[in-house]
Amino acid sequence: MTSHWDAIRRHWQLLGPPLRPPPEAVEAYERELQLQSADLLLLGVTPELAGLGKTLLAVDESAAMISGIWPGDTDTRKAVIGNWLDLPIASNSVDAVIGDGCLSALDSSTARLHLLAEIGRVLKPGGRAGLRLFAGPEAPDDLAAVRELTMAGGVATFHELKWRIAMSCTGGDPDRAIKVKAILEAFDALFADREELVSATGWDKAVIGTIDVYATSQASYSFATAAVLVEEASRHFSRVRLAPTGTYGMAERCPLLVLGEPRR
Repeated sequence: MTSHWDAIRRHWQLLGPPLRPPPEAVEAYERELQLQSADLLLLGVTPELAGLGKTLLAVDESAAMISGIWPGDTDTRKAVIGNWLDLPIASNSVDAVIGDGCLSALDSSTARLHLLAEIGRVLKPGGRAGLRLFAGPEAPDDLAAVRELTMAGGVATFHELKWRIAMSCTGGDPDRAIKVKAILEAFDALFADREELVSATGWDKAVIGTIDVYATSQASYSFATAAVLVEEASRHFSRVRLAPTGTYGMAERCPLLVLGEPRR
């Protein structure tokens, strides 16, 4: 998995919403969690979130991601290498935990539940967490309909298209997981002529080419429904709710999962 994120890092600047959080999504973390005075744990090194909290510790498994996209350590923030499923911090040690798309970076319900338990472990009494989701629809979209919508100008960004294709291909898996190589294969089957896609959408060919990093990846993503993710979170937290994160393309599938009162 680390090699996958090393490859992602090399074209990070070409990525955009919904993969990366736009300003309105960043504002949702602050609005819903009140982070100004919080000692904060960030899962990953999402640079858009690096300015949140009174203090911030970011944990990522990839040294290349830290060196490549992290905006740098300061007196109040630091990034370290670590495993989300075995967080390198003490129990009851942070006011809040945030993460952007982190549950989709895990390929099974078992792994998601393990992470949710770890989040509960490290939170102080009265702590809270917010995780922006990439939640699949209850019924997967028809791929032909995804192509038609895209060619008609109904998909805001190429990265939204990637997620729509991925979510459409996970319906038969109980964990809603998909090998990222399969996302590329489905894309190539739908859009064999990339020049036609460029012409119809106006998207930069280099941005479209970011999907090619999936060709040799061994990673898997998961796109469980919001209802499933709420149920899983409720096993570890007494207070669970969803909050909107804006109006950007596919924002309706990217709510903030807000957690409080860990079950201990």
